[in-house]
Amino acid sequence: MGLNDFVITKERALPIFILADVSGSMRGMKIQAVNKAIQDMVATLRNVDDIRGVFKLCIITFGGNDEVIVHQLPTDIKDVEIAELVAAGRTPMGAAITKLKEVIEDKEIVKSKDFQPTIVLLSDGCPTDYDGKEYDSLENYLNWEPITLFHEAPRCAKCMRIAMSVDEATDLNMLRAFLNNETEPMRASNANDIAKMFKWVTMSTISRMSSTDPDNVQSFLKFDSESDDDILV
Repeated sequence: MGLNDFVITKERALPIFILADVSGSMRGMKIQAVNKAIQDMVATLRNVDDIRGVFKLCIITFGGNDEVIVHQLPTDIKDVEIAELVAAGRTPMGAAITKLKEVIEDKEIVKSKDFQPTIVLLSDGCPTDYDGKEYDSLENYLNWEPITLFHEAPRCAKCMRIAMSVDEATDLNMLRAFLNNETEPMRASNANDIAKMFKWVTMSTISRMSSTDPDNVQSFLKFDSESDDDILV
């Protein structure tokens, strides 16, 4: 048996992208709950064994003075450093979706051998960089350039997409346009709901990585409303 008979392979990664609204309206309970939920997600994923690969986490925020910040590119969950998110400013969601697309489509960042990423978009309002009217129709949002280009991008189109509304004022049609599938945005009305939503995302991601076909994202999109208090409605 020669050296060529031994093949050293690296574990495949399942990237998780959190696209978080940190505009001024997220101040207080909402941003505190999101920070705690992300910390709990990371702690849980770090302790998972017997899976098909490794989890990688990327956090992108949008807020401030129309700022989009990539806090870290996809990083092994064991090496992730969590910075506390602070809420301020406007809601440049379109710019954030554009940056997300650039990262996912970059094969130097998300490798071709990686599993299909999970994307979590959370917001409590409407995009301030949208060129139409506030709270527009689903059809118009689907024709908005950042959304159109995101869905036309070959790798982004295959991702597992999840949207979270963390306030009654959230623009649900905007989140529906981002999803562009048969699922509805999850909806939270308090910190406990936000924790439950992130817990569902965490367990769903673990289930994907433990399954025989982690890239079959559609089979993991169904939310059990009976056991999770109708967060997804």
